[in-house]
Amino acid sequence: MATHTLSAGAGIWTSYGKQMIARSMYEKGKAFLAAAILLRRQGGYEYAVLHLICQGIEVLGKGYLLMANYDLFKPKLRAYGHNLLRLVAAVEAQAKVRILRPSIHAELETLSSLYCQQLLRYGSGYDVLVNATSIPSQQVLHRTCALLRLARRNEIANDPPAI
Repeated sequence: MATHTLSAGAGIWTSYGKQMIARSMYEKGKAFLAAAILLRRQGGYEYAVLHLICQGIEVLGKGYLLMANYDLFKPKLRAYGHNLLRLVAAVEAQAKVRILRPSIHAELETLSSLYCQQLLRYGSGYDVLVNATSIPSQQVLHRTCALLRLARRNEIANDPPAI
């Protein structure tokens, strides 16, 4: 059986290509969040739910920044790493919207710390010592979903009507 490989070099992307990459990243972030919601509703393993929430926020935020200004933010994405607070601050600055109220900031700070240390993804003594359901995430998830609904309404309002 023939195997096909595709490798992307350091080619130059068109504006359209850059927007397609950014949109793909944004959509992946939404899918991670949706997976977290579905897993939580089904009584799934809460550490996996928390990881999916964080991964969704990370990929969604980076996708948003790329959609806003691909050339400016593409070189900066690695610097944000898995630090969700730094990433959300960049999204707030770009969107000119305050996302983090104090209580939401506290939740995200806890999640970001655990996410940066890979404690949500891999098994460790932390899993044994800390019940994942005691790690607050509901306000962060609720706020993120509300912002996605707002973004969708704005997107629909700015699209030309379907023919």
